[in-house]
Amino acid sequence: MTSPKADIRTINIDALKEGMFVVSITSQTGKTSVAQSGRITQAQQVSVLKNKGVKVVNVDWSRSVFADQGAEQKSQEITSSSSKPKKRSEESEKQAAKKLFNEAKSLQSKYFKQLQQGEPIDIEPMEKAAEGLIDSLENQSNAMLCLAKIRAKDKYLMEHSLNVGMLLAYFGRSLGMGRSKQKHLLMGGMLHDIGKINTPDEILHKPGRLTDDEFVIMREHVVHSHNILKAQEGISNIMLEIASNHHERLDGLGYPNQLKGDELSAYTRMANIVDCYDALTADRVYKSGMPPTAAFRILLSGVGTQFDKALVEKFIRCMGVYPVGTLVKLKSGKLGVVVERNELKPLQPVIKQVFNTRTNTHTEVKIIDLSKYTHEEIEGAVSARDYGISLDRHLAE
Repeated sequence: MTSPKADIRTINIDALKEGMFVVSITSQTGKTSVAQSGRITQAQQVSVLKNKGVKVVNVDWSRSVFADQGAEQKSQEITSSSSKPKKRSEESEKQAAKKLFNEAKSLQSKYFKQLQQGEPIDIEPMEKAAEGLIDSLENQSNAMLCLAKIRAKDKYLMEHSLNVGMLLAYFGRSLGMGRSKQKHLLMGGMLHDIGKINTPDEILHKPGRLTDDEFVIMREHVVHSHNILKAQEGISNIMLEIASNHHERLDGLGYPNQLKGDELSAYTRMANIVDCYDALTADRVYKSGMPPTAAFRILLSGVGTQFDKALVEKFIRCMGVYPVGTLVKLKSGKLGVVVERNELKPLQPVIKQVFNTRTNTHTEVKIIDLSKYTHEEIEGAVSARDYGISLDRHLAE
């Protein structure tokens, strides 16, 4: 009898319960480590972890056992590889996540149009959408992060904003932030660039380098974002801060207010990192986005001047060596898109094989868990555009 496939989930310490099988610590204030993975058998164990500063842990759901029958049944449905209801459940959850993602995109487009016409927006629908997205990021993070990689290159502004919001919430959860803060981070990201509706299209969509005068106009979008959101009801301080300060820098050379050091809150520092990462990795009409590994190098090169060192390191750890949606080249010459991270073996994610570079042909689509294929190894992350292939269909499935 084969053991069930590991189902690693990131759990806030406040949600850790008896029966959960802890495999590692992902966020803490102290230096505690899990010397030996194991199941939580009593509430006192959770209290000990809390007292030692542990905030977030990784739990193997497939090895967790719950006292109440309903939860146990749910765990069995999740882990039973031969159970048909599991497949239907997973598929329905993925379809629900996709529907929610598309609804959020439509809602965001509606807000942009309303604000462009000088109309106020009702923030309540966005709050409900954000709650749903946070649920999906918790239960179907791989599917949601794949969806976030699908880009309509002529709709960069809105899709960039939604992705920044989702990544901020995902990052916030990995840091141990509660649902309320995750929600405001997500909504702040969705609206952080709203001021660009006042930026002339010829500057906003210019493919080449901006002139000094054009850059001055472009930088004004941050002030516009602040003023637009300040006038709306239901905008939280976190949301306003993200919109107002996401281009500030630790060294004070950012804009619009040249804030520096301790003047930049944790939310601002997180937004700086996520906004830059998504911009670097996004495909545009006139340029191909860089692989995440290259974007990580740029973030690391800006540590201490532009970005917070500890947060950059935690963001990279949160996203993984090869984030979901990354196209990787194997040493065999085949290409695959990462569809599931491997928390325990980051260099061996689950990929969807799609192309053979040696024959320059598409291959039969096949799911490969690299941790179980000793003869396959990732050579590095690559750009889909370099091989003339589109990954959108594979990411959406």
